[in-house]
Amino acid sequence: MNESFSVIMSNAINRCNCIKVEDGMLQSIYPFTTENISGYIDKFNLKDKSLLTVGSSGDQVINAILKGCKDIALLDINPYTKFYYYLKVASILTLNLDEFMAFLRYKDYPEVFVDNKNVFNIETWNKVKIVLRLIDYESYLFWDELFQTINPIKTRKRLFSLDECNTNIISSCNNYLKSKDLYEETRNKVKKISPTFINSDIFNVDLKRKYDNIWLSNIGTSITKEEMIINITDNLTKFLNKDGLILISYLYETDKNTKYKDDWSIIYNLDRTFELLKDYKPYLETFTGINDLKFSSNNMNDSVLVYRKH
Repeated sequence: MNESFSVIMSNAINRCNCIKVEDGMLQSIYPFTTENISGYIDKFNLKDKSLLTVGSSGDQVINAILKGCKDIALLDINPYTKFYYYLKVASILTLNLDEFMAFLRYKDYPEVFVDNKNVFNIETWNKVKIVLRLIDYESYLFWDELFQTINPIKTRKRLFSLDECNTNIISSCNNYLKSKDLYEETRNKVKKISPTFINSDIFNVDLKRKYDNIWLSNIGTSITKEEMIINITDNLTKFLNKDGLILISYLYETDKNTKYKDDWSIIYNLDRTFELLKDYKPYLETFTGINDLKFSSNNMNDSVLVYRKH
């Protein structure tokens, strides 16, 4: 789906004002990733390779850039994804790590059970927007219109998911937020990369090229029909280079020995999933999970389901 900027802008304003928008799309932006990207990112060869990724938070792209990936496309059905990515990049280029968090964090910030009253505050925005205007003018117009005409907290609550982990978890999931040194390294790298943005449904996308890596984040955990697992893998393998990798799904608190429960998403039924995808011979890459990212446990593993094209 492609909408003109004026329609996208109008829909965003209406959403912030609680006016129903009839466009049939889920529009919530994830403020930060809800998966442990730092846990799986080294399972993929990204340096000087190409990547197609989903993820409205933009964190997949920023972490990949830090690892040396220079050819990146971000695919999302939400047209606001591009604008938020560039807002994050402009914030990285303008603010130090503490200021970045104070500007973008909302839930449980600066402490648990306290919401950040300074999220998207105008004083910081007036610094960030100078850079944003230079790197992506459309994104500048989008956020400036919202922040100047609508209360920034209202914008944060109405356009964004409130599924937001605490700062320690967010930092643990994202290499670029783990330290001031890594944040500075990201600042130096991110300004050199211009991702491509594809506004489409991942289940129906028709891509124009092939990639070395494709990441589907945790979309697989929302699949409700077995044929969808097969169809999305069938479709995307056409757009994968030889020896390329598809992250078919992020799987929380899961390894090869995890026993399936009937109330879980169907992709967690690993015996059945491996049977459905037997022609692709997928495998699990397992790594240490993060307590309270989705579940509370100090000794858990998460995994990603991966296919390599031979």
